Amino acid sequence: MCFFNDTSSRLRWFGVFAQSSAGRILFFPSFTQGAHHLDARHQGETNILPEFDHFTLEKNRLKSHMTSRQSGKHLGSPRTMHLGKDRVLWMGLSINNAAILPEVRNETTVVNTCPPSDAKRRNDVFLKTREGAVFSIIALNDEHPITIDEEFLHFAIIAGPSGFETYTGTELGFPYRSPFLAQDLPERLSKLPVRSHRLALSDDTDIQITACHLPGKLKGPVAVTCPS
Repeated sequence: MCFFNDTSSRLRWFGVFAQSSAGRILFFPSFTQGAHHLDARHQGETNILPEFDHFTLEKNRLKSHMTSRQSGKHLGSPRTMHLGKDRVLWMGLSINNAAILPEVRNETTVVNTCPPSDAKRRNDVFLKTREGAVFSIIALNDEHPITIDEEFLHFAIIAGPSGFETYTGTELGFPYRSPFLAQDLPERLSKLPVRSHRLALSDDTDIQITACHLPGKLKGPVAVTCPS
């Protein structure tokens, strides 16, 4: 489980990462009601995926896809970007403002429909995933604040082997020339304060999430930029 600490110190849900038995990496982002209509850009195409559910990164980390809610419909198969040292840029995730991420409450109720005969097993599995888990809290770089008239949040999601060297380069999945921007990003974004976080997903897989503000405004609540 991942959380986001916004600039007003409100703790919000960012999403849940999991690794399947087949070695695929799954990311279930947390969006408030009405923000599940995803604007996605990949392979030179633009798409709107209604009732979006989750992202999947293949075991070889070469391709990924997106899945709609309550169906097996997949959107595309964009390739990841190789960043060296077995690291790949999975995607850039942009959101208009922190309010799109729901606040964390003192008590959360999880509801799941399943056969009564399998309820106890599923409950035990769910509880086991929490035992000894470290829940990451993502935050912006507040040590070097910058003033931007209009801004939106951006997160670069990078995957690689356990213990990989943190990526500090410029390939962060920014939505350059995206049709989902109200105006284009500047071609050069210099001295942009970022903050990177590490999530140890399993014995062989780590996730790096790099967070920052970008100048401008999105046309919708959420936009995803895939490397290809």
